[in-house]
Amino acid sequence: MITNDTIEEAYTAGDALTRSATVLVVRTDAALPKCRSRRAVGDASGSPDARLLALLGDLAPADLPPVSALGVETALEAMADASKLAVAADLDCWRDWCAGEHRTACPADPEDLVRYLRALEADGKRPATLSRRIASIATVHRLLGLGDDVPTSAPMVRNALRANRRRKGAAQRQAAPLRFSRELGAGSGFTISAMLAACSSDVQGLRDAALLSLGYDAGLRVSELTAVTVADLRPQGDGTGLLHLPRSKTDQEGVGAWAWLSADTMRRVAAWRAEATITEGVLFRRVGVDRRRQRSKELADARWGDEDAKGAALLVTYTIGTMPLTRQGVTGIYRRIARAAANAGLVHLPAGELDQAIAALSTHSLRVGLTQDLFAAGEDGAGIALTLRWSSPSTALRYGRRLQAQSGVAARVLSRMRG
Repeated sequence: MITNDTIEEAYTAGDALTRSATVLVVRTDAALPKCRSRRAVGDASGSPDARLLALLGDLAPADLPPVSALGVETALEAMADASKLAVAADLDCWRDWCAGEHRTACPADPEDLVRYLRALEADGKRPATLSRRIASIATVHRLLGLGDDVPTSAPMVRNALRANRRRKGAAQRQAAPLRFSRELGAGSGFTISAMLAACSSDVQGLRDAALLSLGYDAGLRVSELTAVTVADLRPQGDGTGLLHLPRSKTDQEGVGAWAWLSADTMRRVAAWRAEATITEGVLFRRVGVDRRRQRSKELADARWGDEDAKGAALLVTYTIGTMPLTRQGVTGIYRRIARAAANAGLVHLPAGELDQAIAALSTHSLRVGLTQDLFAAGEDGAGIALTLRWSSPSTALRYGRRLQAQSGVAARVLSRMRG
């Protein structure tokens, strides 16, 4: 690694550089631009609490009786940040629809809620999305103390949701799985092995490889993945590691859990940490990349005269941030690596399917892929649910439904009977 302290020495060593030379600089002393939400609401910090409180203020009716500030505060304390952001996004949608239809957002009218549900269905939203939007509207009514008999519980609203499920079916769209390799039956799509092979050897590539490897081994949700810190890693004597998860979606009270990490993952994490000089704090951070041509007077005078393009070296500066990656950032990384894997010929997809396959990748793809690999290896739903920290096996069974049919009781018995 070449740091800021050695850059001048590298430039003045004219005999060590050529016309196509590249000088790498890793910086940890510069701030990266802050990422701002396209729909930021509230103060500049953009915190989940601030965003949700700002929306509550916008939606509250003018004649609303006094609301207990302590009651709202404790309600927000009981919610996870991801839940607050999801509620805020849903309320944004409801507020926008009401503004367009010139309707009152709060308190909501049951007939308006039914019309809203029909508009969402016409827009192609799935039943799970409709149910979540209604639940979020119910949440704001309760936070504002508008009574326990909220309009979202009206029979016509419940019936509208049931009718939507009958028309559309209750099956949820599943993230495209990122399974480990084709040897495990992953088919011709993207695999962890192919994407790891597509990661570059520079600072950004080392981070991307560590991110993929650790996220797959531990089957992490994106909120867990972006929250991993150096202190959470426990190297073991055989080269493997343990990852401590202080909190998760199904463990809001912080009981904690542990996940196993392979020796390959621990090596990749160590390489990323060494190159980025990360000794503490969050593990997966933004990496800013700046590529530009830099002229060295010593090189120009000694070798190629005064022409503009001569004596120039490519200076690549990597700036390591201090803040964790965002959900959107992780999705972007997966899709960028997938594109690189396809360009390198590591993935073979029919013509016209590449863009669709890349778009189907999401922050949940590693978790779905590990679940399917465990099913393919013969593990049962209960064991998988315990390993991946689900409160029940139902979600694991949903992710592995097709593979479960191939390895279930009927498949095992009938294969012996019928060959």
